[in-house]
Amino acid sequence: MIKKIKYILSTLIVLFFLSKTYQYMPYRIEYFGHYNKIWAHRNNSIYKANTSEKYFKGIELDLVFNEKEGFLDVNHPPAKSIHLDFANYISKLKKQPYLWLDIKNLNVNNAKIIYDELINIINSNNYPKAKILIETRFPEALPIFTSSGFKTSYYLPFGLSKMKDSILNNNLNQIKKILTEQPKIGISSNYKDYEIMHVNFPNKIKYTWITDGLRHRNYNVTNQLLNDSTVAVVLVSFKTLKGHR
Repeated sequence: MIKKIKYILSTLIVLFFLSKTYQYMPYRIEYFGHYNKIWAHRNNSIYKANTSEKYFKGIELDLVFNEKEGFLDVNHPPAKSIHLDFANYISKLKKQPYLWLDIKNLNVNNAKIIYDELINIINSNNYPKAKILIETRFPEALPIFTSSGFKTSYYLPFGLSKMKDSILNNNLNQIKKILTEQPKIGISSNYKDYEIMHVNFPNKIKYTWITDGLRHRNYNVTNQLLNDSTVAVVLVSFKTLKGHR
């Protein structure tokens, strides 16, 4: 009996240890066979970016255009800014990974200013536009980026899967109108909205993310979107020893 109890306790300790260390592993069982479309989520520090680019084809980061000082700040509000200039950030990348830029305050009014700043940065670093995805909740700001050769994506309204039918239909009609006007842009949303994206926009290039733990998500949906050829990128949570912002 004592041996059995020791065995059970040892097993539980090992499982607990594995569950804690699993989040630091870049290659996970549930993504096997699809690592080509798995990118690292929220790389808002140089340390994490340098770590992630060792294992992932692409990385995602957040930008806020600081209008007062005129630079692209690598930051995800409400986190406090550390004044990490994207120009400095990109110069420290070693492998030129694909970049998913979630520009938080990009809109039609500042699109040209942000575009000019971004062009200056990537030209200075010989970074290919084709390896950069520009994402925003304000699709009217995207044409200047799309026509220039950047990949672009409309960050869909939050929580489509939880909307009442009437509200959802209104949003879907608006999305369809935008995609008709801008046929070259992709669409992006949380994996929980994947089914809505799949049913209503079956041929659109999709960008999505899975950042909660395996035990919290529907594995069948995860498997379905990974096998969907229209899903270009899936962001996943990847923790490093430091650099989380």
